[in-house]
Amino acid sequence: MEKIERLAQRRRILLMVSAGAFLAWQIPLMDSFSQWQAGGASLISLAGFLIWAAALIAVFVWGRAAGVRDPEARAALEDELTEANRARAFSFAYWIMLIGAAGLLALSQFQPVTATEVAHIIVVLGVAAPLFRFALLERG
Repeated sequence: MEKIERLAQRRRILLMVSAGAFLAWQIPLMDSFSQWQAGGASLISLAGFLIWAAALIAVFVWGRAAGVRDPEARAALEDELTEANRARAFSFAYWIMLIGAAGLLALSQFQPVTATEVAHIIVVLGVAAPLFRFALLERG
């Protein structure tokens, strides 16, 4: 059982790193933040992209290696609670995206917001929110 707990913890850490790196990559690219960008913002964005890409590759490599070597471990990692947590994380992301869209709609009444900005923010919320939520739910 200790092996399964280590694998689950590794998955949680990898998901948190992936979500954080995705945010570090995307936030400096948003039009809204271009006025605050200094030379370091593009370096932060590049570093976030590289970490996110490495984490994505690690997820595929780690997931495949763990599943191929030990099917019982994979079954333990993909139990009913994990499936329920995944569904809750996606439901959470839906609500976060809906709240974000409503907030942007309200903001657009006072300040111009472009369609590109709205789409970018909603996609970023839709990617990062379920990753963070799933990792937190899996923590127990």
